[in-house]
Amino acid sequence: MDNYTKGAVEEYLERSRKSLLELFNDPSFPQGVVVDIESRLEGIRQSIEKDLLTNNAYATLIMELEAKKRKIDDSTFYVSLTDIAKAKDPKNPSYVIQGWLRDRNTLGFLYFWEREHNQDFYEMGYHKIKRNLSDPSFTLTAKIWKERTAATGIISKQGNGGGTFAHRDIAIDFYAWVFPEKRYELVKLIAGKAAFFESVKDEIKQMKIDKPQED
Repeated sequence: MDNYTKGAVEEYLERSRKSLLELFNDPSFPQGVVVDIESRLEGIRQSIEKDLLTNNAYATLIMELEAKKRKIDDSTFYVSLTDIAKAKDPKNPSYVIQGWLRDRNTLGFLYFWEREHNQDFYEMGYHKIKRNLSDPSFTLTAKIWKERTAATGIISKQGNGGGTFAHRDIAIDFYAWVFPEKRYELVKLIAGKAAFFESVKDEIKQMKIDKPQED
């Protein structure tokens, strides 16, 4: 496990520790129930390390995204696209996000995500934005996207701790767009699973061929 991954694991475990402490200190939590937080965290650590051993690329990606999750409201945690973009361009992360949003394939991806997850999605706003992309002076931001389409997958927050945040599905697409090596890892993961299922199909087919014929 490289140092970057170790750091992501430790950050995730620390966030889990804080979440557990908040839960157990909540007045609504049943009185008299004793929970060993450290034992729970150790169980989480072992599960993560097992995932890293069996599927390092996937587990690393998920851990990196988990480490960048931020609490949006009482029940929502979204991934900070701003934090991801800072790894690419520390000085101008907003430019990275705007570049991704201006990509027509990105808009298409967001369109399909919103159609599936957001019944209030305003499709006409999407089509207007798509037409405006041909205008070099048009700047598309997460705020504009949300205002014109009633999108829920991406939000923009101002002030301290602000930035651009997105559902994990969308954050994965952004990560793959920003870092080609992550896109390659995802393709290898899918290709590997496809190859595995093909091998299973071949084995089943061979078993049928080799099966002794009944008299």
